[in-house]
Amino acid sequence: MIRKLIFATFGCSMALLAGCADDVPPAPGTGSGGTGGAGGEGGGGGCITLDVSRTQIYRFTDAAFSVQANVSPRADDAYQTLAVLELYDDWITPGLPPLVPGSFDLAAAPNDRFGSCQHCVTVITPDSSEIPTRTYFQTSGKIELTKLDPDDRSIAAGNITDVTLSEVTRKDDGTWEAVPGGGCFVIPSWSFDTTPVDGIPCEKAEDCGNTTRQVCSPKTNTCAPYECLFTFDVMCPEGEQCMAQVPAENSIGACYKACTPFASGACPTGEECIAIDPVQYYGVCRPTGDGAPGEACSEPDISTGCEAGSLCAGVPAACEKTCSYLTADPGCPEGRVCGMSNVCLAPESGDPAPIDGACEPSWVPYRGCASDGEAFRGICLSLYPEEPIEHCERICRTDINECPAGEYCAGLFSNPNVGLCWPIPVCGDGVLDPLNEICDDGNTASGDGCSGDCDTAEFDVLCKLAEPLPLDVDIQSTTAGAPTGYGGSCELYIVVPSKTFTFDVPGPGRLSLRLTSAEDLDLLVLGDCADPSGSELACKSTANTPEELDFDFATTPSGPVMIVVRGNTMKDEGPFTLRAAFTPAVCGDGVAVGPEVCDDGNTVQGEGFCSADCLSPDWPTTCGGLAMLSTASPNVGDTTSAPNLNNTDGYCTYNTSGEVMYRYVAPKDGTLTLHLDETNANYALYVIDGCAAATEGTLLGCSNWGWPPNSVEDVAVPLVAGHEVTVVVDTILPSKGGPFSLQATFQ
Repeated sequence: MIRKLIFATFGCSMALLAGCADDVPPAPGTGSGGTGGAGGEGGGGGCITLDVSRTQIYRFTDAAFSVQANVSPRADDAYQTLAVLELYDDWITPGLPPLVPGSFDLAAAPNDRFGSCQHCVTVITPDSSEIPTRTYFQTSGKIELTKLDPDDRSIAAGNITDVTLSEVTRKDDGTWEAVPGGGCFVIPSWSFDTTPVDGIPCEKAEDCGNTTRQVCSPKTNTCAPYECLFTFDVMCPEGEQCMAQVPAENSIGACYKACTPFASGACPTGEECIAIDPVQYYGVCRPTGDGAPGEACSEPDISTGCEAGSLCAGVPAACEKTCSYLTADPGCPEGRVCGMSNVCLAPESGDPAPIDGACEPSWVPYRGCASDGEAFRGICLSLYPEEPIEHCERICRTDINECPAGEYCAGLFSNPNVGLCWPIPVCGDGVLDPLNEICDDGNTASGDGCSGDCDTAEFDVLCKLAEPLPLDVDIQSTTAGAPTGYGGSCELYIVVPSKTFTFDVPGPGRLSLRLTSAEDLDLLVLGDCADPSGSELACKSTANTPEELDFDFATTPSGPVMIVVRGNTMKDEGPFTLRAAFTPAVCGDGVAVGPEVCDDGNTVQGEGFCSADCLSPDWPTTCGGLAMLSTASPNVGDTTSAPNLNNTDGYCTYNTSGEVMYRYVAPKDGTLTLHLDETNANYALYVIDGCAAATEGTLLGCSNWGWPPNSVEDVAVPLVAGHEVTVVVDTILPSKGGPFSLQATFQ
């Protein structure tokens, strides 16, 4: 079924289904922010000057250190606008100098290129998935890095001054270029220090130095180490609720006194029980503030920020009356509607779509829709990851039958009290309900491939429907109308029609499958047709066509195997062409398949790179025959049909094949620098200590970051005089090699 998979598609904090869609900015064009660089007041020759506030750790990066900050004015048509500082070292970007404290020019190399900068300042407009819709990159400015903790990548301090940023965009080849007529911003100054210091008075977590280590404790109103973890390794005491205080930080939290909304005496005097779920079953105690309804506020984590009965919420934040969502009369004043976070909001903060209607494209996640003047009765979402258009789905309480006739409240969220109205399934009607049925063959009889309750695929019966798999011919077939129930480790759903074939493996060797279709179809190989979930041998799911899969049989299976052709998603079904071939394992034929590790075209030890039985590389012969790496001219080679002797999968590569190796001996103490352009093929470039089978312990350097076209792999390895190493150019995709030109220098 897909129930657990639907859970995975719901972001924000859906455990309680609270605080997701209600804190939204005004509709595009109605905000008070800037135009994202289309002119305006300030320095930088007409660029908009930004004020920076609320610095916190930036989590959506692979940089060695990174922080983000809110900026104002924000860019129009943006869910949010952030300034981001990222610091990189040579582990992520080979060739960079050591990352150390000091003063650096943001317009000088390597900081003058977005793809390879070490000290990188950007202004981004991320959407609800944290993907930037627009990016502005530094063109001038300075950074003074005063602290960089070598033992904790979340701790650093410094100051950024006089930064000008211009809009850039990424081209199809992966490079970046300035946007003609694009906007620009200026950040006069931005200081940061993420050193955790406990005991500082605070109102919100951002007042503390390090949002990955600290919270603003509700017990003391001071900065303190995190009080709970959402991994459940650290729990709150009984009677308290773990709550995240920073939207982007979903791993740590603070412990608040738990309460039941509307219960008398639920919280101490001066505090209010604020509901944290749509059905008001759960709440936390928060002291009330001073803000009157409608007044601007700062969204504190400790208090409500507002008078009793109101809560600081929205963008820009203001004191709004609280309400009871999913009730007939939620209690909002005229002109306001109740949202999922139990706060009264302007009707335009939600989507105008009616129930079942298509929601407007937006950056706001899980926003309300279908307002009836009292509350938003629906939520905008895509039930399936592959569905690009969100629809307004009616939200409901699972303990109250309030859905239209013929529907029930299906518990799709991790909060069992909240669900969506869903059609009541009818087993045997021939219409597959992906939430409640595994199969539906149009009847309620068992023994025909689908159980009488539509809850189980009867694989022992379905085995008989599999067709024999012919070799070396084009098989024309379709998945339309095929049975459901088959799933694989690379698949999301099991309620997808699947066409099956059976094949008697003649002996050790390689089965090669090539699938062509206008639909997005995938391939599975199963060892036992009656036990799909426990006998998977291979699963291949990419967006490529044709879809190709090679599987090696080291021994002859005890019975036939099953080949399954099925859609990637429930909407992917239709005709296809499948071609299968089998290559038997014959040591000495020059083709390594099945149990063979290598095959150099003979069965004589010492006459090639492979042992006489083809079960292991002949390393002494291989190493003795390696070409010497040249540092004077390019090393030209071709990985097409090259042997695959090394396996660095898991710590440098993934699923590689043909490789070309070179021997190198350092003439003195120095650094060996390697550069490989990727134009038509995707390579990994790595260096092994000595000459033998690669292991994680013998790997001295690896670059496996780029992809063709117009990307590169760079490795720099320090060596002492006389140190012998092996340089390897490896092919990332099996059977997809190509010519290369490897440049090497030693200094």
